[in-house]
Amino acid sequence: MAQTLRTATQKVHAGQSLSQALLESHQFPALLNHLIASGENTGQLAEMLNKAATLHRNQLERKLLWFTSLLEPLMILAMGGMVLVIVLAVMMPIIEINQWIGS
Repeated sequence: MAQTLRTATQKVHAGQSLSQALLESHQFPALLNHLIASGENTGQLAEMLNKAATLHRNQLERKLLWFTSLLEPLMILAMGGMVLVIVLAVMMPIIEINQWIGS
């Protein structure tokens, strides 16, 4: 990604538009390229970059929320398994003693 940005910076210094330089790299989402092109055309590049950053932050937060909501039931199952192992480790000797005494 850093190399792509260096290449894009060189292309911008050479006179190419930022949106075109990033589009040629195929490393950035199409929405970002579109927002940058709109910002360049309207003279509001900073506002469009802020909007793009906000959109990507919101998208990342949604993905993290989904991941954590998926992770919670898995953690509960893992902890239940550990409790089961501990209970069996305690109960198995008691059961074996009862069987030994009863026979």
